[in-house]
Amino acid sequence: MKTLARTLATAALSLVSIVPAAQAANITLDGYGFYKLAYGDSYLRGGAKQTGRYRNLGADYYRKAEIGMNYASNNSSTRSGDLSFELWALPYYGATSGPILMTSGLRSLKGGQFYRNLRSRGLAISLDEYQFPDLSIWEYTFSGWVFRDSLTFSYKDWL
Repeated sequence: MKTLARTLATAALSLVSIVPAAQAANITLDGYGFYKLAYGDSYLRGGAKQTGRYRNLGADYYRKAEIGMNYASNNSSTRSGDLSFELWALPYYGATSGPILMTSGLRSLKGGQFYRNLRSRGLAISLDEYQFPDLSIWEYTFSGWVFRDSLTFSYKDWL
C-alpha cells in the first residue's frame, strides 16, 4: 500500500512539473488618454454598477463620466487575462494609491493584439476636491488582479 501511495505521489509531482507556469502578459497603455466628468452629482444609496475589477464602488455621489486611451496593447506572445480599465484620483503626482472613481471591464487580449481608441462610459464617484487624475489598467491572473500600467495626468483637477 505504501508503494502505491508513493507511486501516485511521484506521478502527481511529475505532472505538476510538466505543466508550464502561468506567464503574465505585458499590457501597456500607449498614446494619449483622456477623461470627461459631467457636472451634476446624484447620490446613489446602492452605489453604481461597474464592469471592471469592482462591480460596485458603494454608496456615494456619482456623475456621468467617460475615459479613454489611444491604445491598450498586449506586448507579449501570451494571451492576457481579463482587463480592468480604471479612473483613479491620486493625492499627489507619483502616488501609487488613492480612491478608485470608475472601473470598466475589457476582454482578454491575444499576444501582440491591442485595443485602439479605447473608450468607456459610465458613472464615476464625485470627490469634490482637487486630485491628480490617473488612468490605469489591471489584469486578472491566477494570483488575482495585478497592476500593469498607468497614465497620471500632471495637473490637479476638480474630481
